[in-house]
Amino acid sequence: MKCDKCGFVPNPGDQICMNCGAKLSLLNAVLPDVEEVKIETKKNNKKIIIISVIGIVALIIIIFLIIKFLVLKG
Repeated sequence: MKCDKCGFVPNPGDQICMNCGAKLSLLNAVLPDVEEVKIETKKNNKKIIIISVIGIVALIIIIFLIIKFLVLKG
């Protein structure tokens, strides 16, 4: 959240704005900014997608190698 008076972004848990000295509301002091949560969620979603794609490709390669090994053995 931002300071209602000057727009400064306080640290979580701050009760007074370090920029202008205004008293921060309880919501500003405790709750994170909704936009910050959305950005963090998008970053986490991208990581999950990338890891999933890498896992699927690795699994396909492993299956291909197993099939190739069985065909050459057989």
